[in-house]
Amino acid sequence: MSVITVVVVVGVVLALAAAASVMAAEYSVVDYGARAGGRADAAGAFLAAWAAACGDDGERPVMRVPAGTFLVGRAYFRGPCRSAGGVVLAIDGTVVAPPAVGNASWITFHYAHGLAIRGGTLDGNGHAFWACKAAAGRRCPPGTTTLDISQSNNVSVKRVTLVDSKNVHVSIFDCAGVTLQGVRIAAPADSPNTDGIHVALSRDVAVLSATVRTGDDCVSVGPGTSGVAIRNIRCGPGHGISIGSLGGRAGEGEVRNVTVESASLAGTQNGLRIKTWGKPFAGRVSGVRFANVAMRDVQNPIVVDQNYCPGNVNCPGQSSGVKISDVEYEGITGTSATAVAVRFDCSGSNPCTGIRLRNINLTYDGGGGKPARSFCKNAGGSASGVVIPPSCL
Repeated sequence: MSVITVVVVVGVVLALAAAASVMAAEYSVVDYGARAGGRADAAGAFLAAWAAACGDDGERPVMRVPAGTFLVGRAYFRGPCRSAGGVVLAIDGTVVAPPAVGNASWITFHYAHGLAIRGGTLDGNGHAFWACKAAAGRRCPPGTTTLDISQSNNVSVKRVTLVDSKNVHVSIFDCAGVTLQGVRIAAPADSPNTDGIHVALSRDVAVLSATVRTGDDCVSVGPGTSGVAIRNIRCGPGHGISIGSLGGRAGEGEVRNVTVESASLAGTQNGLRIKTWGKPFAGRVSGVRFANVAMRDVQNPIVVDQNYCPGNVNCPGQSSGVKISDVEYEGITGTSATAVAVRFDCSGSNPCTGIRLRNINLTYDGGGGKPARSFCKNAGGSASGVVIPPSCL
């Protein structure tokens, strides 16, 4: 064997050894006692596997949930973890909740910087809870969020399916740099408060190529949130895409720089909605863009409601203190299930300003293909290429 051949062989061996040494360590929940079948609570095994992965200072350790169905009573995964790149949670099977979870959140990630969740199904098992809520006079356990990610930065959730949450499916709270891509969320249209994705007090959040069909908002953006991008989402049934409700209490942070593009909504109660309480608490919404959105049989395709006051409790006769400005709607087309497709019902004390409508073409389903109507109150801005533009713009 020549010297050159020996050098090459030794180099290849060393390279393979180096590659093996940097391969991510994997921690399977089965190795810590979890058993598939969905009968025994595997929460302890899940937490042990997380502790091992989170304590690994190597490159992107993996916590693995293999194929099969695993019952988990409740899991609180806390960081920060030792790996600079964060932990990968790889789910090949289904994780299912019990009928009742004695907490507001079922699966929680806290301070889990760099977390990556890949694949699998999270089943919130909400049917018994919804039935309890529907029955008059019954005491029900708390509504539970399926996936709660809080105070965590640089998080990605990809190709995960979430079904039948007892309450909100995904909550993003006080986070920065979160991407949800290719997620699928489903719950019956009559399931109460089952928002798909709720974002609050966070910045730089992207929701990409998602499909959301639930009994509440497909995506809702709460106070103190900025830099939200929602693209290529399919929404419906549900309550549409909402900013708010805002202004329900003092000291809420502003919402700014929210973009919704290339979305389709079908059979939803609302389309693109900004909602504030009819209360005097100060707040602000600005820098919002809705573009290239297709509607089909949507009850309120474009709506700003600054007189939200369910049950007329604690707010009748008051005026919203939230200022809405610099909101753009462009390329909104399709059909409305109601005669009034564009509604700006803004605050009398803080009128909406900088509302811009361009190329809006919405027809009323019950109007024989005729354009839908619009309603405008306490709003100012401009409109071009709009069939029957609001009279105040």
